[in-house]
This record gives sequence, structure tokens and C-alpha cells, in this order.
Amino acid sequence: MSRKPPHPLVKLAFHVEHNVESWGWRVRRKLGLARPPRILPYRGYGNPRQAVIKARVLENRHVRPPWKRHTLLGSAVASWKRYNTVEIPRARVLARWGEHRWEGTTDEEGFLELWVEPPPEARAGWNDVELELLSPSPEGVERVRAPVLLAGPEAQFGVISDIDDTVIVTNVTNFLKRAWTLFLTEHRTRLPFEGVDAFYEALHLGSSGSAVNPIFYVSSSPWNLYEHLDEFLQLHRIPAGPLLLRDWGLSRTGFAPGGGHGHKLEKIRGLMGTLESLPFLLIGDSGQEDAEHYRTIVREFPGRIRCVYIRNVWHRAGREKELAFIAADIRAAGSEMLTVDDTVTAARHAASQGWIRWQEVAEVQAHQAEDVQARTLLDKLDREHG
Repeated sequence: MSRKPPHPLVKLAFHVEHNVESWGWRVRRKLGLARPPRILPYRGYGNPRQAVIKARVLENRHVRPPWKRHTLLGSAVASWKRYNTVEIPRARVLARWGEHRWEGTTDEEGFLELWVEPPPEARAGWNDVELELLSPSPEGVERVRAPVLLAGPEAQFGVISDIDDTVIVTNVTNFLKRAWTLFLTEHRTRLPFEGVDAFYEALHLGSSGSAVNPIFYVSSSPWNLYEHLDEFLQLHRIPAGPLLLRDWGLSRTGFAPGGGHGHKLEKIRGLMGTLESLPFLLIGDSGQEDAEHYRTIVREFPGRIRCVYIRNVWHRAGREKELAFIAADIRAAGSEMLTVDDTVTAARHAASQGWIRWQEVAEVQAHQAEDVQARTLLDKLDREHG
């Protein structure tokens, strides 16, 4: 499906905005008023033939680490700093992977996306690539490590998962609750859906218990929340994976967030194309457009999607009928869509298909019970403290 080209005025506004920001940062830097640039590494991915190294170069706003933020005001200030970024366009970055070297340049919004051929010694699983900022010259040596996930021959399948209301309870269909979630809460106070950590770990390990199946997280959340979401996955021991998010604000293609979540389709198509030898499981929720997008992917990549799992969350009247039609379309296209009320149901189905080990279902059930207890306690504390 071709995308409608942006209006010329949108393109003009985009270039004016970014030229003004870039010029303003350079002027402030000459006056000694600008903060130094920093490289924010993202998780990349690929296969032994090609891989993408991802990062962004921004003015360093010195966001306080989570263990130093103890109040609502501190959380709000940290969120404001995450969103009020100053991107560094045309920054030159050197990437080192073993003995190999590549150089890349950031785009107008500070993003670096560098496609390379991994060195022969690269292994399946996570690999560290060192990134060094060449220009604008950093104050000191600015070097960071960007993880890159390579899918090896032992991988049985890949997993593509939504985040909001699939992994994390966010109530995205409620505007006020979503605003609170995005701007005023910390990853430490947000909870995953019950049993998600054990289920995703079981999918990661596969039926052999050592498959290293790659997991990818696709979301409508902005790139500004990357560190927040990555910390959330680590805190709750949910398997790490590349986060494919969305650029908010004015861009060369228009203004985001706009209507729909079509950007997810682009991200998923890219993954399917890069990892063309892998079948996939797709996981989403019933509250947005995940089922519709996954139906499109099933049709475009016949034989590649083993199953679509859709978590039942609050949604508008009539949604059940829509989901039933979509499930029928997916079956007709040669795959399957299962709507589930809890993680254990999905785990049992995955075990029955031979995608995970049966003993992992008991682990998912135990984690689900623990998470229910933790959520009940947190709700009680919230009520007691107003």
C-alpha cells in the first residue's frame, strides 16, 4: 500500500523546524550554553548476512536515573526532558564490531541507522557494537555500546509483540489514563500483564529450551520513551528485544501521532524481510488495530505466520464481531488467530503446538498468580493513599 505524499507545506515546516533547532544548538554551543551531545544506543537486529546498528544523537539533558526520582514532580520533569529533545543532525558516528569499522551520519532528527555485514566471528544472540561520536566533537570521549541481536540457525521462530495493553497495562483507549502513563509514571510503578515474563521467556527458549528465538517489540509509543520501556523490560525480567517505536511530532511524512497505527505495518514488514527464513508468532491486543494489521501480514507473507495471539482488553461495542471476521480471514489465509483472556491460555496453546515445553506452562501459571497478588496489593495501597 503506497503512502500518500506529505503536503509541501508540511515538508517545508519540517525543514524549517529542524534547521532552526540545529542552528540554535550550534549558536548555544559556541556561546558555551549548550549541553554536550550524547549517543543514545538502540537495540539492533539482523542475521549473519546483514544487520542494522541503531542509535540517536541528542543534546544531553541529564535525566535523573530512576532511583533518584522519588516524587510526582521528579517524574514529570524527567518526562518533560525525554520529550523536549534537541536532535543533532549530520552527526558522524564510528561503529566498531570486532575488527570491523563503519562510519554513519545521523538524519535530520538525529537517528542513525547503519546496515552492515556482521563480522565472521559474530555469534547468534546478542553482540555488542561500540559507537564513538566523531563530530560534533564531544567533550571527552563519547563511546557507548549498542546491542545487536542476530538470529542464528538454532532459532525456531521469531516473535513480534505489541507493547501497550499487550505487555504493559496502559489503558491506551482512555486518553487521560494514557497521558498519565506516558508523562507522570515511572517504569517501577507500572506492571506487566500477569505471566508475560514467563510466557515470553518460554517462547524465547522454544521447544528445545535453548533455541534463542528473537523477540521484537513494536509500539506506537514515541522513541522518547525508549529508555523508559527498556528499563521496564529489564526490571520485570521480560526477555530483551529490539524496540521499534514511533517518532512523535513534525516529520518529513507529516505530524505524529495521527490517526491509525500503520507505521507498525512498516516495521513488521521490515522484520519479515530481513529475517526471511524465520516463521513468526504475532502478539497484540483487541483494543487497537493489531488484529487488522496482523491479518494484512498473514496475507502478505503466506506460510510465515504460525499464529496470531490477541489479548482481550476493554474495547468498544461490536469489536467481538469484527475480531471473529478477522479470525476467519486469517484461517482462510492459512494461519490461525486465537483471542485469549489471560497468558496461561496462550501458553497452553503454544505448548499444544510444540512451540514451547509443557513444563513452562506451569511456570507461566505460577508467575501469573504472583503477578495477580502483586497487582491486588498495589491497588490496595493506591486506595489507602488516595
